[in-house]
Amino acid sequence: MDLEQLARRNATDLDVGKGTMSFIIDQGIAQMAIHLLPFFQHIIIKCGERGAICAMRISAKDATTSPWSRERSNPQARYIVAQGNNKETIVLQHFPGLAVDNVMSVTGAGDSFVGTVLASLSRDLKVFYNPNNLEQVITSAQQAAILTLQSDLAVSPLLSDVLKLQSSAI
Repeated sequence: MDLEQLARRNATDLDVGKGTMSFIIDQGIAQMAIHLLPFFQHIIIKCGERGAICAMRISAKDATTSPWSRERSNPQARYIVAQGNNKETIVLQHFPGLAVDNVMSVTGAGDSFVGTVLASLSRDLKVFYNPNNLEQVITSAQQAAILTLQSDLAVSPLLSDVLKLQSSAI
């Protein structure tokens, strides 16, 4: 039920022309991500201009210190939380895409996104366990991708500025 409510949300509040999030059900994205969680603890799915989706499995041991274990699903806030029988917490969260002006090239945008996430993880392996930190990381990664989209180079030279800002925020 929560997943269906989430799927009815607009993919982004900035441009309703991008449609709803029904693609997460219609294309089986949510189902595939959840089926992969026994093998991968955290999954980030890039959805282009429609944002990104994080699927997370927080173990019983980590759930005691993670704010996610105290959360309830909130499709209006773009996340679903389920408590498993084995005391694990499963989270599916959507991060809407950010506005992009003047796209020069798509080459390297995904790499910039992933590189920013990995740089964040190298500083804090528990970034997925805190909703606020996760939001900061995904937003920084989206901003890094936008910088590369607005550059004619494969990686924007301005990317290092985003990483500096990010490291001071976390």
